[in-house]
Amino acid sequence: MPKPGTYHAGVPCWVVLTTPDTARARAFYGALFDWEFVPTGPDEAVATRYGVQVAAVERARTTGPPGTRPPADWTTFLACPDPPRTLATVRAAGGRVTREPYDVPDQGRAALAVDPLGARFGLWRAGTIDGAGLVDEPGALAWNEHLSPDPDAARAFYRRVLGYGYDRPRAGHTLARVAGLPACSIGPAGQGEEARWLVHFATADTDRTAERLRALGGTVVAGPAPAPFGRTALVRDDAGAEFVLVAVPTRDSAAAA
Repeated sequence: MPKPGTYHAGVPCWVVLTTPDTARARAFYGALFDWEFVPTGPDEAVATRYGVQVAAVERARTTGPPGTRPPADWTTFLACPDPPRTLATVRAAGGRVTREPYDVPDQGRAALAVDPLGARFGLWRAGTIDGAGLVDEPGALAWNEHLSPDPDAARAFYRRVLGYGYDRPRAGHTLARVAGLPACSIGPAGQGEEARWLVHFATADTDRTAERLRALGGTVVAGPAPAPFGRTALVRDDAGAEFVLVAVPTRDSAAAA
């Protein structure tokens, strides 16, 4: 099972689903990815696969008028040894802090911010959880991508805040590196789409998983279709949270090759 080890500062390391109904989310993702859940609070849980943490689920906060249903969304958290210092740079670079550093009991310390393009992201200082303990395996985190109408501005922001270095753009997308290693990618959003961080989860068979997602009440927005890094599909869960399914080689197929 691939394990990431220690996350360098700036690397996407953790993902959290905020959703109106955590019990419903646990049922959906348990059936989709074979996740199991360890409760960490009345409306919070850590998702595990093979007993290793892969993500977290928590109840969404209602910020609109009474009776408003809060949206479901996946948030990408970036590894950060010093959230207060990084948040100061976020502000100086034109971003906004939406939640000051807070403790996540027995897990770590987090903060939330919005970059100048409007994409929400989190910062994560490891405690007992460094981040996802399993990656690039069916049912686990595979990749994170920042999409916006102005990728150049996004690259400038994250270079200043997190020290990203970049490869030469390909088809408008740029590979971001930390300590010389691939960390994430930055590219253009579709016409009329808002800036966002988009979470990719691995699967052994994108088409089959997309069909399972439909049967569970989710929606396939685009694909499945071939991509340079694997067959992908843009999907939404049954509460509307969007993410990408991407095919990765299984351990058996990799060994056979």
